[in-house]
Amino acid sequence: MESVIKLSALNTSSIEIRLIEGRDEAYILANEHYFSLVTGTKIDISSALQKGVNLLNFMIKTYSLIERIRRGLFGQDWCGRFELYIDGKLRGTYNQNGGVFLGSREYTVAKIELNIEINVNEPPPPEKDSKNNNSGSTKQQLLSIIYSLQKIPGMTPTNFECLKYSTPYIILENNIKINIWKNLAKVDHVFLIDPAGNCLFAGYVGWVHRKKFYRALQQIRNDFSGV
Repeated sequence: MESVIKLSALNTSSIEIRLIEGRDEAYILANEHYFSLVTGTKIDISSALQKGVNLLNFMIKTYSLIERIRRGLFGQDWCGRFELYIDGKLRGTYNQNGGVFLGSREYTVAKIELNIEINVNEPPPPEKDSKNNNSGSTKQQLLSIIYSLQKIPGMTPTNFECLKYSTPYIILENNIKINIWKNLAKVDHVFLIDPAGNCLFAGYVGWVHRKKFYRALQQIRNDFSGV
C-alpha cells in the first residue's frame, strides 16, 4: 500500500503537474476529477481543487498484453515520473516503476494530501442598517457582498480571466452584478461586478460545497433585493 504524502500551500494561485515519463498511460485523480497526461506537458489542475484537504493520485495504467505487443512495449516495465508545481515552483518529484502483469492494470505512483489554506484580508463585517441594506452606499454594499462571498465554505479567490465566460445570475437595482460560470470540470465560479463594469471579486468552490454556494447566493439576493 502506498504511503500518503502530506503537503500544504498558502494563498496559492496555481497547482500544476508535469509528466516527465509515463508508460503506458498516465493520469491524475484530483478529488473527483480526472486529468489525462501526455509526456513532456504540464497541466493546471487548480479548477479541481478547493480550500482545505485535496486528494491527488498520480496513476499509471498499462495496456492489455495484445496492445503492448502491438505497440512494441512487451517486456518493458511500467513507469511514471511526475512533477508537482505550486505557483510555478517545483514542489516535488514522484516516480515509480515495476514489472507488468498480464492484462491491463492500474498502478499508483504517489498519493498526496494537499492542504490549501487561504489567508485573505477580509473587509470587516458590514454594519446592520435596520432591515434594508439598499439604504447604504454602493461602496458599502460591494464590501458587504465581498464579505459574504468570502465566507462561503470552500471559497477560493482566483483571477478575473474567466469573467468573459460568465453570465449574470443576480442584478441589483443599482446595477451591481453577480455573474457565475461552471467550467468543464463542473467547478462553480462567481464574479462580483460594480456598476461601472469592473470585476471586484472572483472565486470558485469545489463540488462538495455547491449547495452551500447557491444557498449563499440566494441569501445575497434576498438581502439586497435583486431584480
